[in-house]
Order: sequence, then C-alpha cells, then structure tokens
Amino acid sequence: MPSRVTLLLGKPPRPGTLLAEVADELETRGLTVTVRLPHEEPVEAADLAAESLVVHRGLNGSVTSVLGELHHRGVPLCNPWPADRLLRDRRSWQAALAAAEVPLPPSITVERWPDVLARAGTQQVVAKAFAGPGRGTQVVTGTGRTLPRDAPFPGPYLVEQRLPADGTDRKLYLAGRVVRGLLKASTLEGRHTTSGTPFEPDAVQVDLALRVQRALGAHLIGVDLLHTPTGPVVVDVNGFPGFRGVPGAVPLVTEHILEHVAGPSAG
Repeated sequence: MPSRVTLLLGKPPRPGTLLAEVADELETRGLTVTVRLPHEEPVEAADLAAESLVVHRGLNGSVTSVLGELHHRGVPLCNPWPADRLLRDRRSWQAALAAAEVPLPPSITVERWPDVLARAGTQQVVAKAFAGPGRGTQVVTGTGRTLPRDAPFPGPYLVEQRLPADGTDRKLYLAGRVVRGLLKASTLEGRHTTSGTPFEPDAVQVDLALRVQRALGAHLIGVDLLHTPTGPVVVDVNGFPGFRGVPGAVPLVTEHILEHVAGPSAG
C-alpha cells in the first residue's frame, strides 16, 4: 500500500505554485496525495488518523485545533504542532529563541498605542503585532514623533529597537538541514516584494538558521536576518514560507517530505 500524504491547506494550490508541483512530484514517486481544505469543508482529525504524514500550510486559528488533535493521536505533522503553536505568537517564538541565546533586537511589550509613542521617544523603533508576518500593515517603523498618532492595528504591541543595518534582508529558507538564501530589499525601507537574488549563506548564517530551527522544533521555516555592526540578528521567523525565487525549491521540499514519510528520524 503506498504511503499517504495529506496536504492540509488554507486555500487550493494554484497550478505552478510550490505545493501544487510538490504534490505532482510526490505522486510520480508513488505516494498517494490528498488535498484537504478545512476552511471550506469539514475536516476531522479522525479522517486523517491513518496518514503517513500531514503537511499543513496557511491555516488560520479557527481550524488549528485539528492539528493539535492529530499531534495527540501520533500522526506525523510537518511542521510539528508544538512548533506551529510557537510560530503563531511572536512573543512565544522570540522567548524560545532568547532562551537559546539567538541574537534578537531588544524589545518590550506594551498594551496601548500611546505607550508605544512614549517608549519610542526620539529613537527609531519597529512596532509589530503579536501575530502575522513581519511586514505590511501589521508593522510600522519610526520615532515617537513620526509614528502614526492613531493605532495602525490593534494591540498589544511588540516594540523593537530598530537596528543599524545595510537595508538588505537576508532571507534564509530551511527544509530540514538544507539552507538556501535570498537577498531582498528591507521591507522597512520599501514595499514588500516576492522577488529576490539568490545567494549562498555563509557558515555563520547557516549555523544561526539551524539554531533557530532547533529552538523551535520546526522543519520548514523562513528566517529573516539583518546584518548589523555586531553581527547577524534574527528579526522574523515564518512557518513554511512559499520558497518563491529559491532555486530548486520543488525538489528541495519534495525530498524533505519524502524523508519524513520514510521514517520518524528525519528532521
């Protein structure tokens, strides 16, 4: 009987996207692949209890209880449920990384937007929501004088010191112990873009990315680094990024999933 993999997704995979191509590749390798969309259809953990692996991406908080039940039933998950829970709360994953002595921007948590303005004062800060990506409408930067007067998004707020850097984000993509990199213009300097320039991460960057992965217990993650005068600093972590622009992304993710299907020792 072929191994069974379920892709538990927030939306249908479009042709030509990473997971659509990964699903096709898995099937050519002899696996049975099923796509389930719990935002659009009822999905019970009992339905997936016999799966060799459940790969999930893009699920909102209303359906993640299914992942918790699958975890307790012993169904292999990618990413594992404990890592997924950490990555849904910026305070939680930052606390885990701080405990592992991973370099992070100095930060504080405040409840009200006026307190963000007061805490910022004359220094440049980055204010972020506790959940969501480290860019877009959930992130603003400036001083107490230049930040918006009214709250740009609901609190509480994580307020980080804005570190001196070169304006380029080093975005590292991990599938197991394989690390690939893209250079992108900082989203604090301009608009978010899905394009980037591939680069070969150096030994320090690779070691830092793997430390993040171990601290969170994750398999497929994106780690954003800033290069500062004192060295690289982790400014964001994402569970199962889209790997857009990463050379060889489809075989990279496919091989990683196959390793997990092959046995529990894969990581």
